[in-house]
Amino acid sequence: MPVSVHMFPGQGDFPVQVLHRAAARDAALRRALRAVYEEIDATADTGPLPPLAGLLLGEHPPGGRELAHGPVGLPQLAHHGAAVAWQRVLAERHGPPDALLAVSFGELAALTAAGAWTVGAGASAAYGLARVLAGAPGALALIGCGEERAGRLAARAGGGRVVVGCVNSPRECVLGGPPEQLAAVERLAAEQGLTAVRLRLPFGSHHPGLGAQRQQFETLLRNGPLIRPPAVPVYSAVAGRRYAPAEDLAARAADCLVRPAHLPRILALLAAHGHTDYHEAGPGSALGRNAADCLRGTGARVPGAITDDTSTRTRGRGVPVEKGPHETPGRTPGESGEPGEPGEPGGALEELLHGRHHPGYLPRLHRALARHPYRVAEAPAEREPYLYRRLRALLRALPAAAELHADADALAAALAWAAVADPRLGMTVVTQGVLGQGSLLRLAGDPEGVRPELDAVDAGALRIGYLVTEAGRASSHLGAGTVAEFQPGRREFVLRTPEEGDAKFGGVPLYPGPRGAVVIARAVDAAGREGGVFAFLVKLADHDGPRPGVTLSPPVPVGALPLSYHRVRFDGVRVPEAHWLRDDADLDRHGHLHDPRTPADRLRRTLAVGQDLWGVLPTALAALARQSAVLAVRHSRHRETRAALAPGTPLLAHRSQQRALLGALADAFALSCAAARARELLAVARESDTAGAESGFAPWAAVSRPLSAYKAHCADEAERIVADCQRRCGHAGLADGNRLAGYHGFARSFDPAGGDSRLIRYDIGRALLDEAAPGGPPPLPTDLADPGWWPAVLARHQHTLTDWLRRATTEPPGGGATPFETWNPLLDRAAELGATYAARLAAEDLPRALATLPPDEATTALAHLAALRAADRLAGPLLRHRTLTPGELAGLENALERGYDRLLPHLDQVERAFAFPDGIV
Repeated sequence: MPVSVHMFPGQGDFPVQVLHRAAARDAALRRALRAVYEEIDATADTGPLPPLAGLLLGEHPPGGRELAHGPVGLPQLAHHGAAVAWQRVLAERHGPPDALLAVSFGELAALTAAGAWTVGAGASAAYGLARVLAGAPGALALIGCGEERAGRLAARAGGGRVVVGCVNSPRECVLGGPPEQLAAVERLAAEQGLTAVRLRLPFGSHHPGLGAQRQQFETLLRNGPLIRPPAVPVYSAVAGRRYAPAEDLAARAADCLVRPAHLPRILALLAAHGHTDYHEAGPGSALGRNAADCLRGTGARVPGAITDDTSTRTRGRGVPVEKGPHETPGRTPGESGEPGEPGEPGGALEELLHGRHHPGYLPRLHRALARHPYRVAEAPAEREPYLYRRLRALLRALPAAAELHADADALAAALAWAAVADPRLGMTVVTQGVLGQGSLLRLAGDPEGVRPELDAVDAGALRIGYLVTEAGRASSHLGAGTVAEFQPGRREFVLRTPEEGDAKFGGVPLYPGPRGAVVIARAVDAAGREGGVFAFLVKLADHDGPRPGVTLSPPVPVGALPLSYHRVRFDGVRVPEAHWLRDDADLDRHGHLHDPRTPADRLRRTLAVGQDLWGVLPTALAALARQSAVLAVRHSRHRETRAALAPGTPLLAHRSQQRALLGALADAFALSCAAARARELLAVARESDTAGAESGFAPWAAVSRPLSAYKAHCADEAERIVADCQRRCGHAGLADGNRLAGYHGFARSFDPAGGDSRLIRYDIGRALLDEAAPGGPPPLPTDLADPGWWPAVLARHQHTLTDWLRRATTEPPGGGATPFETWNPLLDRAAELGATYAARLAAEDLPRALATLPPDEATTALAHLAALRAADRLAGPLLRHRTLTPGELAGLENALERGYDRLLPHLDQVERAFAFPDGIV
């Protein structure tokens, strides 16, 4: 049963025009507004203010600018009354709330709704606060970053007078202070690529320098009407807790002037107390958006949560969207009030495809990537400076590494947009941003020891890569040959490559300047004891070339994804102890290694950065698949055929081409749904520890089985989709300038890269034998159009394969076989089981994603066609293993044809939704 919270926002988000339009559409809201405003007019002490009911609900209501320039207190009373009225409608439609959440100025409306004040008394308090604020010096600015970074900005540029006044979410804060110092902080934020917006409030708040104003407001409340104990629990973002029955509410309400409001902390408390549904009381969207951000991964629902600015409006992801007080079915709430459809900026489909972001984030990526046009640039002397310029522009648009890695959606979007703009740039983001910086953030025992390097990478002054693969062991990291020997006298490690086969293979930029890498090596302590596999931050080269002891081979050509790949050898390279990414291990003063983990656990922990890659890579692969399908559709529209069958007709008129390209769009949509789920899983997996997980053929599945499965499945699917689109574009699909070859090379590279996909499938298949429950296969829906049909088929297929493989491994024909003798003939069957598990996860993501989208024929058609095409591709194995009978697949071909016909009328709409901006493609 839902446990609901009604949330009362502060003053920074009161869109008056939205209120007017909502009242015009919604009779119940209009009645509630009139009742509240008339009661305020009749009973509140509001001085010379005009009657609110006639002003705000008349034929010509004022806009936001007019309210702001009206008498002191008019905007605050309009806001306060709207929140009280809105909450009444929420209670009528969704039932009484179990708790109220008060944020800043919203404390007064929340206490009114809780019965601590009458409507008139609450409005009098709001008017009194407005008069106090009119004399409060300072200003407020919204900064698009987390609390820690906002504090550093304030300390660096604020002259000690700028403070963090509100923490709205993990990626949004409000700073307050004198306008001049605040402007300096805004400039510094802008230089670092952060959103910095001055709030249109002519006063300061949440600042310790407002002690006199706080005392003035507390005295005003104590001299006013009695404040009764709330009849409904009230949680305060300023107090950071629930108000007690005997609380001094006059003092607590006055605290809002001097104390910060911390929304994530109070929402975590509410979630811990079992609250599940959160509704914003008011026409704004910021509080709902921030609540959805803070509550992500808790299973909470924030119906109608949106983000609204001129470039993007986004609903809260992962939570069903319900109608708010003024919404109508099938509409996207917001300034426009117009029906949302896939492809509209800020629509729910856009959020599924690109993730949920702070306003302006995607436009920043767009501008940064559009700054330098795409160039083929095969020769290293031309390619490296070009890629470096593109990387620098992108880095300026991104938040700092710690903040970026804390936000799976932001990291995934950065990788996806970079890969679509230039697959080589995307691969650079993988090695430097995801794996390199991710290792520094995850594994540094002392974060301060690597902070200069992190900052240098963020600034573009240092390039780093990730060197794990060894030339003699290209697909396995279970036996790293590179050795790091500790020397206690100098408290440093010495890195060596004993054999030619131990040489690392990976990308090392040729562009002059400092270059480094996170290197995976076996640690050996001062006593000569091996201590497992660790990561080390190693400086490889500077302006003068490779550093002493580092040998780079001539570039190793890789035509599918041309970058500067080398074999790297080490001979006595010194690495300071601070650059040993020790995690929770340690070295005592004698140089003896103390590690709380077993060697197998240490390897998994060192490679756990793979979780980050597996969580965000599917978003990039899905983006490449979508853009490839769009390019193929556009090519087919304009390419005329000259064959005798129908000379002069567009290629897209041919049914065979329609099947291929409509199918590619549907398959890319399915891939996008799986990518969205991978991002959600990453947000949960970030805090998990792999200690104690059982390893098998390789460490990957033990790090994260579902995320490793998504990586293998999405890489395989993206490669297939892009290759199909290439073939359907003829010669144009092979031209490097059209990027399809690069897209295919990027997808293809992640079959062995990022954890070998075959090893992942082997290991998942092996592990499933230990977990499958006995019993018969699950029942199947009889209708192929049922969204649950395809997931149920794959669940049954997984059950069938698991049962067969278990019998084959527990009953070896000769008896007494070694593990190798048992598994050697069965690895392909284990891989088939692992692939089926991954396909089942992706199949379940289709109906899950549709449940979060507004009803729309185009997305429903995409999902239905994707499921049918997947079934068609697996028809052989399904029949061979008797998962399905021929009769159960008899209608598949006709269903597919109907699926293509159903999607074809929506082709333009889907193309617009899937296409990336022309400025980067």
